Amino acid sequence: MKILSYNVYGVKEPNLPIPSWGERQNNLYINLSNILKDSDIKVLCFQEVNENNMELILKIINENDFICLEKFPMLTESIYQYNIVAIKNGIKIDNICCLPHGKDVEYKNVSEQTIDYEMSDYRTTVFVKFKYNDKTYLIGNTHTDYISTEGKIKGMVKSLNFMDNIVADYKFVVGDMNMVCHMSEVYNILKQNPNYITLSRNENFNITDNSWHGYGTMEQVNVDFAFIEKSKKDFYDYKIIKQDDMLKEGSDHRPIIIEIIK
Repeated sequence: MKILSYNVYGVKEPNLPIPSWGERQNNLYINLSNILKDSDIKVLCFQEVNENNMELILKIINENDFICLEKFPMLTESIYQYNIVAIKNGIKIDNICCLPHGKDVEYKNVSEQTIDYEMSDYRTTVFVKFKYNDKTYLIGNTHTDYISTEGKIKGMVKSLNFMDNIVADYKFVVGDMNMVCHMSEVYNILKQNPNYITLSRNENFNITDNSWHGYGTMEQVNVDFAFIEKSKKDFYDYKIIKQDDMLKEGSDHRPIIIEIIK
């Protein structure tokens, strides 16, 4: 089984020399339509979905026989954002829930959301628990804060601790981590919860294949990855989907595929 994770970059007019909004949306549609020909992909995790690109993301989900699960809007500096989870039609869902990264114990409606730890946004992890082929899965879709180190660490530790309390054959959290696996934030997170490790490359990984390319960033910035159970580190594989021409990418990030191989 495979899970796709993708930050689809919902900013219409960034201050960067990148393809136009229309070009990026067209690239998104073409690239995702091609990727989703792989019938082993059963779960979609999208980050940075908002009112600008929601219609296109729902179109892609529906056309490829996935079901979009409950949406949880997040308060941001400019526009409501969503971590969207979709699951292949026909798979039995046990539960879906949204865990806030701040001080709230439970997710609150937008009108009641408070942004904590000097974060830019009301960040969350959306979890889905489901059964497939006699196995139970818990998958979290996350987008950590890009400003607050404290918010990154506390939000991810909170997500990992949540997973510890759920019984499942496979459980992990994936998304745009806004940090890379050799940075101090990850060290701090794993020190607080040593049950997990990061999955951010495979044995054939090319160090030039960044998950965040930024339309020309000339350094390794692989921020899209997963935290998986340490005891099952050999059960997973990781892949970045890269276009031959950077201007054909649909976002400043690239989609990644997490494959469960055992």
